Amino acid sequence: MADISALQVKRHPGWSAEDRRKIAGYLNQLDLLERAKRSPLQAPRFTAAYRYRCADRHCRGHQQTLWDWEFVALQRRLGQLTDAEAAEQLRHKFLTQLCAADRDVAFYVGNQAARPQSFSIGGVYAPRRPTARYRPRVNR
Repeated sequence: MADISALQVKRHPGWSAEDRRKIAGYLNQLDLLERAKRSPLQAPRFTAAYRYRCADRHCRGHQQTLWDWEFVALQRRLGQLTDAEAAEQLRHKFLTQLCAADRDVAFYVGNQAARPQSFSIGGVYAPRRPTARYRPRVNR
């Protein structure tokens, strides 16, 4: 990755009519093995998209939606904060911390059968870059 310039965090608009139909279909499915009542999937509070340039020297930039379960889990833990405070905490974790200069960032990307040409980010892999003190030794 050449650089990651932004994480745009926006309020989630709520489930669409199509989403609600799919969720209702899931809730109404019979299950032979489990009798417990299913609960509907809760819409996340926010959506997010990364803006970045990849390693291609001719890259003019990408913007891809983030579909990371950790992003949604953090939103739920920040439920007591205002929208502005929660959005700032999300940016801090997923941009400032995970995409810091001492990290070797890679995105897990994928697409859906309905939109094979559109890719979204399913997760962020951000291990710390090795320092001289902790650089792995290669035996040759």
